[in-house]
Amino acid sequence: MIVEIITEIWNLLLIVSPWLLVGLFIAGLIHSFIGEDFIRHHLGGSGFLPVLKSTLFGIPLPVCSCGVIPIAAGLRRDGASKASTMAFLVSTPTTGIDSIFVTYAFLGGIFTIARPLAALFAGLLIGMLVYIAEKEKIQEVSEHGPHSQITPFDRIKQAFIYGFRILPQDLGRTLLFGIILGGMLSALIPQDIANAYLSNPFIAYPMMLFISVPLYVCAIGAVPIAAVLLLKGLVPGAALAFLIAGPATNTITLAFVGKKMGRRVLFLYLTTIIIIAIVFGVFLDLIIGKTGIKEMISSGSRLPYLLQLISSLLILVIILLNTLKGNGADVKMDHSFYVPDMACKHCQMTIEQALKEVPGVKKIAILLDKKLVKIDGEINEEIVVKQIEDAGYTVERKEIK
Repeated sequence: MIVEIITEIWNLLLIVSPWLLVGLFIAGLIHSFIGEDFIRHHLGGSGFLPVLKSTLFGIPLPVCSCGVIPIAAGLRRDGASKASTMAFLVSTPTTGIDSIFVTYAFLGGIFTIARPLAALFAGLLIGMLVYIAEKEKIQEVSEHGPHSQITPFDRIKQAFIYGFRILPQDLGRTLLFGIILGGMLSALIPQDIANAYLSNPFIAYPMMLFISVPLYVCAIGAVPIAAVLLLKGLVPGAALAFLIAGPATNTITLAFVGKKMGRRVLFLYLTTIIIIAIVFGVFLDLIIGKTGIKEMISSGSRLPYLLQLISSLLILVIILLNTLKGNGADVKMDHSFYVPDMACKHCQMTIEQALKEVPGVKKIAILLDKKLVKIDGEINEEIVVKQIEDAGYTVERKEIK
């Protein structure tokens, strides 16, 4: 049993790692090219519109249930409200451009239409419920100096730094916990499902939700599973419930929501997903009745094992290094400057650009939450202050702690 649990944990790590890397990189690109100002303006306000924008923004993205976690975490860090973040977290993994085409190829037009509609309704519902329940205050956007022109190369560099250094510091332990728990459940839950139970909706629906909620299954990977079960007699509505709940819920996502958003949001999130899955499933059964599903089914395609192996090793290295390294807040450096009007990542990039050419600078660490610029090296502090002020910011000297 222990060997089987370890094997399932490793298999889950192999499956999710490539998509986690993609998600971290996309989060970095969004952070670097879109930025906090845009996200706060469109996704950080109160009411229905930011939730709608988050939902519509998430539906077409080809990001799986694990890849969406770092992106959602990045949006949240950049100023998106809890409601908008949860709307994005629900709508994104449920469907995407890639999974829409795969769904049509395997299951036909009805399922292809039902999945995006379910993602839309689920995103809007969970977003509004979280908004009502949390009554979150709108984040104030701090004033800061003018942003200098940043080259595309520097933006790409910052995307890598944010995606593979900053975000893993927040998500590393949560992701590992979710992968380990998911692997344990996968090993302990029996895989044999009696065919006689599949055609009974009162058994099929709870069974599919029980399987789909804790276990990892991506939006594309869920399609061939649902197709095979349909041919074995599964109720079509229960298959749709699996396609909705499976990608949107798993131990990794649940751990992230519970830790970063709170238990109340976790309860609303899970309840909403289950209700939407059942409602859309029952509605689908009423539409198609007992019509048999006889679509062409293929085995689908998996990523090459070598790619999965390399991705898994990279994810482990990234998480372990960043967990051990920390966020640099306690690192002692030679010089420390307080910049009160530094408010966003773009500010950080502007200041970093300005300090690159200062003689003697060996290392720069910028802590946005504390509005600190730390520098290692033999420098002339007056030159540093002038460079920061020329970039449009004010500087106050602070003692190194």
